[in-house]
Amino acid sequence: MRLIILSYTIILGLGIGAFVTGVHFLANIGGFLSAIGLMAIFFKDRPENETEYDRKIRKYWYIVFATGIIFSLIFGSLWNTHMGNMEVR
Repeated sequence: MRLIILSYTIILGLGIGAFVTGVHFLANIGGFLSAIGLMAIFFKDRPENETEYDRKIRKYWYIVFATGIIFSLIFGSLWNTHMGNMEVR
């Protein structure tokens, strides 16, 4: 559970840091870490007799990584004025 809280804190810190400073790369780093983590959790082999606690922890991981991807889209990609070379002049 500590690892989930630590990961969530890092992802939230990167998203909020991107919002406060305007450096969209911070949110994109959080999104990248979230995408890697989401793939690792999603494609991980599950035991035949998975306990209720394991299901709950996996759901928490999904929430943490989904938050990181959403923050990356909102504070990273959508605020990036250089995306697709569409710079506002």
